[in-house]
Amino acid sequence: HVSSILPDLKQACFKCSVCGHTPEPVYIDRGNIQEPQKCQVCNSLNSMILLHNRCLFSNKQQVKMQETPDTVPEGETPSTMATYVFDDHV
Repeated sequence: HVSSILPDLKQACFKCSVCGHTPEPVYIDRGNIQEPQKCQVCNSLNSMILLHNRCLFSNKQQVKMQETPDTVPEGETPSTMATYVFDDHV
């Protein structure tokens, strides 16, 4: 079983909502986004907004695999494993 293709954020772009400054893009590390806390130009705190149309995304899809019923002893439930595939593997 496979899920539909989902966008996976790889690089985030922010813009200061006070002065409009756009800092360098932020790379995503294991799903964590390090949003800038302070604008480097006007020093406003927590003023950054995410610019969706300037972010970079990759394709992500969940794949679930299950043992075939004929390999499972009678009365037991087949084991299931889920994993994700990215980009060219989607």
